Parts: sequence; structure tokens; C-alpha cells
Amino acid sequence: MKFSESFRIGSLELKNRFIMAPVKSAYGNPKGEVTPRHLTYYDNLSKGGVAMIILEPVAVSQSGREHPKQLAVHLPDSQQQLQKIVDVLHKNNTFACLNLNHAGRAANPKATGMPPEAPSAIPCPATGQTPEVLQKQEIEGIVEGYRQAIKVAAAAGFDAIEIQAGHGYLIQQFLSERTNLREDEYGQDKTLFIKEVFDAVRAERGDLTVLVRISGHEFVENGFGPAENAIILKRAKEYGFDAIHCGFGNACDTPPWYYSHMALPEQKQLEVVTAIKKQTDLPLIVAGRMGTVEKLDQYANDNLADCVALGRPLVADPDFVNKYIQQQTDDITLCGYCLQGCLANVKNGSGLGCIVNPDIDKQPVAAASAKKVAVIGGGPAGMAATNQLAAMGHKVTLYEKKNSLGGQFEMAHQAPHKGSMVRPLNSLILRTEKSGAAINTATAATLENLEGFDHYIVATGSRQKFPDIKGLETQNTMTSLEFFEKTKQVTGKRILIIGAGMVGIEAAEVLADQGYDVVITKRTDTIANDMEMITKKLMLKRLEQKENLLISPNTTLTEFSDDTVTFQTNGETGEWSSFDTVIIASGMEPENDLYQQLQADGKSVQVIGDANNPEDIYAATQAGYNAAIALG
Repeated sequence: MKFSESFRIGSLELKNRFIMAPVKSAYGNPKGEVTPRHLTYYDNLSKGGVAMIILEPVAVSQSGREHPKQLAVHLPDSQQQLQKIVDVLHKNNTFACLNLNHAGRAANPKATGMPPEAPSAIPCPATGQTPEVLQKQEIEGIVEGYRQAIKVAAAAGFDAIEIQAGHGYLIQQFLSERTNLREDEYGQDKTLFIKEVFDAVRAERGDLTVLVRISGHEFVENGFGPAENAIILKRAKEYGFDAIHCGFGNACDTPPWYYSHMALPEQKQLEVVTAIKKQTDLPLIVAGRMGTVEKLDQYANDNLADCVALGRPLVADPDFVNKYIQQQTDDITLCGYCLQGCLANVKNGSGLGCIVNPDIDKQPVAAASAKKVAVIGGGPAGMAATNQLAAMGHKVTLYEKKNSLGGQFEMAHQAPHKGSMVRPLNSLILRTEKSGAAINTATAATLENLEGFDHYIVATGSRQKFPDIKGLETQNTMTSLEFFEKTKQVTGKRILIIGAGMVGIEAAEVLADQGYDVVITKRTDTIANDMEMITKKLMLKRLEQKENLLISPNTTLTEFSDDTVTFQTNGETGEWSSFDTVIIASGMEPENDLYQQLQADGKSVQVIGDANNPEDIYAATQAGYNAAIALG
């Protein structure tokens, strides 16, 4: 079996076995309308070869919404709104599927305007909300919401619908012993709600192909696993549904599994999929970090999946499927499952993005007139600028003082449980090398060797900021950059790290894992506040287990001496005995001397990325893209 082959699900003949999983975009508005940003995004995705796209989830009623910018299916004009996306997908020879859901206890009051409602008053840990108990009349209203949503989907021209029956949302909340403590008929027969929803599907589906989404394993105590999913698989077969779509985790209790975080063990997923496949003869669609050639080959060779659902890998590279089918797999821009540009930006409301694909929601742009442009700095900002400038038709020369491209992006995959970040890094480097730009590595740019360009983009990154602490100069010190770049070696057993942002705390975990005794300080209580939230929670949970690591927030170091380090915390003074190595991770400052020189020389110049304002990889690649667009 090959995933490049055609495959039939229900009445649909898929051109290949690749399906896009539903990925929240937050591109909408509070009214739940389709925006131009949606249309560009889905246009870009559907040109990439995927056979069917499952749209971002929609809630069947106002009470089930998860996000203030979530698309709607329950409003008077929802058919006309959603049909805009369907038309875009069909124009690009891609089937359209609508994911129907009600979030239950995971609903967002900021989106719904009301408290969350669920079978029982069991709190949702991810939101901190305790839901109100659904009354029978409200349950009937939600079932009617499913009925009407199916009618809207059919009228809007969708080819398929997907019923979300897993991931800790309302249907699964009714099925689960953990979240359904009712004593009425919906508690005595915990399958009653799913039967009522499935009855509505059977009555209204018409020619629609129907998928059922499950969580193969919730990975929570007393949660759903393959055995508990048997009831959903059985009902799907009885009701004549067409395929099972298997993901993992749930939105309330295990978000890392639900969002397929990079730190999680892939072997567990393999075991769950193997068990689910044995329980059903319906076609099985598998989601969850499936975006590598090696994993696709494994699942194809072992017949573990009939189809593959790709979510964030298509955000990183909409042309993933075309490249895979055409055996141009080296050119795929791979996802690292870091959640930095995607989930983080959905949650903050700015909308789905990607650390290595800044134009996922943007249309192609051509240069008004080709210019000779020098880009100085081969980190993420410089590479993003180079790629976009070259794509627009400018003649680009990239200068990088080190022997290879990557900049501080190189540090990301060296942190514990972030090894998969090497994939997007290498993809971005390869894309830059193939962009058509002239690349000069091991070349320090100066005013003297930068003559003859129409424009300059300075992306020279940042340098370590040193704190002003009495006696620090007497210590054996190194910067966080020197630590991760291995240009200096840690000596001794006792290590002090000044600064507990993302880089400092990751260095602390590395050293604690290696058996060093580590103390890390932060002047405030915001530990790793620049880290993606799920990554941070997973890391802090690991660090809690380490007896050789002390995290000391609200701590200001005041003096180093030969034998002691003096500090103040919460208004009190204390001392530690001296440390063998002190690592400086107390923030970065722009490295923009060359920018100032070019500006003083009257050149047309921009400064971007960390050289302008030290932030993260997502901000850097966005800055590079925007600089190219601003040049025109």
C-alpha cells in the first residue's frame, strides 16, 4: 500500500490517501464569519495536493464554541459564509469536510458569552472552568444543533462531515465514567447522547460521506483507551459511517497529546494505533506527528493506516503532499511540532502562523522592480528575508560570518526533548540554499565588502547582556550562547545560571540531566515566560523531579566573592557557597553595529529580527518576510 494511491471513503474517490486534519486558525472574527485571510490560507493549502481538507472545527451551537474567532455553522448566514471556503477547495480539486463539535466543559466563556455546560460539573483543568450541568432541554437543543449543522454542510456543498466524538469534547464527556456522573437516562445509558447525535446524522446526511473522530488514547487515569473506544467504533459501523479518524489526548486533561507536542514518545502512539486498527474494519485515518517520510513509510509498510491526516505539517509546507508524491521529499519543509507559531498564536488571537512558513496565510507577491539586495546574517530572520526576496525576483546576496547558516535557531534542537526542531531548521537552511541567492558563509560583512547594492537588510542577531553584579568579573563565566555552541566548557560540579528565561532554564535541564548541581536565578517570578505554554508546563513538570536543581525566582544577586555569592530574595539577604561555573543567561541585546554604520553612510537599510529586538524564532521569520514585502 502507498499513501500516494487513490482510495475510496464512502462515496468519495480520493486522489491520494492524504487528508488535512482540522487545525484551529483563529482567522475569523467574533461573528464567526469567513474572512479573506481564511480564503488565502485554504487556497494555499488546497493547491498542495492533499485529497481532502477537514476545515477547522465549528461548534454546532453558541454554547459549544472554543475560541472567540472560531468559524460558525449555527448562524443564519453560515451556509453562505462556509460555501466561500468550499468553492476555493473545489476550485483546486480538493474535497471539503466540515468538522462538527460541541466543546462541552472545554468551551470558552469569552467565545460563548455563558458558562461552559457539560454532562456533569467536572472541571476542565486546561481552562480552570467548572461547567454547569446540562438540562435535558439543553441537550435536546444541542442535538438539534447537530441536525441543523449537517443541513448547512450539505447546502454549502461540503463533500463530507466529521463528527468529533473524542478528545475530551462533549460526546466523549457523555460516554466517559470520569465526566458523566448523571443519574438520569443520560447517566444510566452513557451512550444515549451519541446515539441521538448519530440518529441525526443518519437522518440528514444524504450523500455526505461521514467520518468519526476519536481519541485513540486520552493518556489520563481512568480515561479512554482502545478498549473504551470500542463503543464508538461499534456505533459508527452500525450507523453506516464511512471512516474512523484517530488522534490522541484530550483538550482538558492532556493538551500535549491533543496537540501532538514534540516531547511526547511516539512509541505509545504506535501501540494505540495498532490496537485500534484491530478493532474496526472501517477505513482508519491516523493523525499525530505523521509528517516525516520515515513515519509514513512505517505506517504504509505495516498497513497501520488507510489514510494519513496531516495538520501542522501542511501549515509548515502546503506542498508537502505534492513533494511526497513526486519523490521530492528533501524539499519538504518539515514541522518540528513546537507549537510556537501555530497553537500559541491561535491562543493569543493573532491567528495561526508557523516559524518556518511566514506566508501560509498570504498571497504570492512579485517585486515591482528587481533590486540588488544584501542580507547580512544567516539566522532565521536573514534566511526568511532571503527566501522571500528571491521568490519576489530580487537579486540577493546573503552574508553569514559563521561557517554555516542557522544562527541561534541552532540552539533549539539541543535543548532536552526538542530534538525534532532540527527538522524545520535543516529545511529552512536547505530552502535558503536552493533559493537562488548567492550565499557567502564564513564571511564577515563590512562597509568595505558591501558596496554595489541597492538595499541592505541587517539580521545580525543579538549578543548576551551582562548583568552588573559586584565581583562577577572574578568568576569563571560563560554565556548561554557559548554553552549551547560549545565554544566554552563547563568546569567543576556546582553551576549557577543567571536568568531563568527559556534559554537559561533549558541549559539548567541539560546540566541537571548530566548530574551537575545547578542553581538558576531570576529577578522576577516569571520562569520561562518566553516559552510556548505546553512546552513550559512539560518542562517544569520534569524539573520538579530533579533534586540537583534549585530554581530561585524573585532573587537578585548582589555580590560574588571567592567563597560566597550574596543574594536578596523577598526582601531578605542570603548566601550560597561559591560556584565552579557561572552561566550568563540574563537576556539578549541587539547586535546592530553594522546597521548603524550603514545608516550613517546613507545607505537604504533595514534592521530586522534580534538585531532590532530580541524575540523568538517566529518573530524573526515574520520580520524577515515583512522586510522583503516592505521593499516591494
